[in-house]
Amino acid sequence: MILNPSFKDFVVYEDESIVVLDKPHGLLVTEDRYDKNIPYLKNILSDYYGKIYVVHRLDKGTGGLLIFAKNKDAHSLLCSEFEKGEVGKEYLCIVKGRFEDAVTCMLPLASRAQRGKYKINFKSGKKAVTSFYPVKVGEKCSLVKAELHTGRTHQIRVHLKALGHPLFQDFLYNKKIDDKRLTLFCNKIALKHPINRVFMQFERSLSSFMQDIDDKYLNNSE
Repeated sequence: MILNPSFKDFVVYEDESIVVLDKPHGLLVTEDRYDKNIPYLKNILSDYYGKIYVVHRLDKGTGGLLIFAKNKDAHSLLCSEFEKGEVGKEYLCIVKGRFEDAVTCMLPLASRAQRGKYKINFKSGKKAVTSFYPVKVGEKCSLVKAELHTGRTHQIRVHLKALGHPLFQDFLYNKKIDDKRLTLFCNKIALKHPINRVFMQFERSLSSFMQDIDDKYLNNSE
């Protein structure tokens, strides 16, 4: 559980327009709907910067790269980049079982959750496309790279579940456990700076949480 985190430990890059952070697993991006006392990243940043703008989100249990805007102009331009699919994002996932072959999943996702979970919906679901590439393959689990071509809620998690390889740790789409961290990490993000339009790419290595699992189960894997 994250208590009173110091956001400066998470900062990867910042300038007058944006701040890029490496969000830890288990920390909310925005306020919890039911419990207002749970710490969340936007509030932590607001205490330091004043007004701060959410550009995109990661699930509470997901770790990795996240961008906030410091002003309205940067926010508007960044949101436009995300909406147009001009921002490249790459994730690393530790999944259940032997994930041996690259695959692009194009199963449509329901637009609404049922009891917090999203499902494949062929009748009225929205287009969702994710490409998966094996990085390390073990008997119990595998390390997989995921590239998003669309941005639906829980997209990677639902597609992996549908492929028979749910996240190794996922309280919703795999075994129900008390630990709400997910073995999902946004390790790379590439975009044009919203103001000067210079291409920028940020990359991070696996979080310590996922690296421990990698070391335990995948250290001698292919």
